[in-house]
Amino acid sequence: MTEKFMASLEDLSTDELIKIRKDLDQLIKNKFDKELGKRQGQRAKVKISGNVEIEREKEFFYKLHKILITEMSVNGLVFSIKGIVIDGDLLKVSFRIPSTGEKKIIDCQAVRITETKTGTIPKLTVAAMAITKDAVKNYKDMLRKRGQ
Repeated sequence: MTEKFMASLEDLSTDELIKIRKDLDQLIKNKFDKELGKRQGQRAKVKISGNVEIEREKEFFYKLHKILITEMSVNGLVFSIKGIVIDGDLLKVSFRIPSTGEKKIIDCQAVRITETKTGTIPKLTVAAMAITKDAVKNYKDMLRKRGQ
């Protein structure tokens, strides 16, 4: 099929090929984003301080990590943290809405982690996607039942 398609394109002019390439690039990008669940909308730029609790650490000790939320969308957020977050970690992010002072708690999962500053305590930029309470409950059940 690819050979037939390429043979039919040989008769087209350069301008027509460039237009087709742009259209194909847009089609590929749209399909790629939908199949991988990438966000379609923009994130709002914010500067909100908050705390994060890493579910993996709660098994050994209770610790809140200070974070700075830099971007938010309806189903996720981006924040910076001084500490270790592993890809796939379940996180409980808490912060106060600046305009009303209302406390918000969001359960989310680390999706993309970028190290911005290396050292003994690295500074990470974490993109996290909101998850349901059921996902958190299933994770806690899995931790409780492992080794049985």
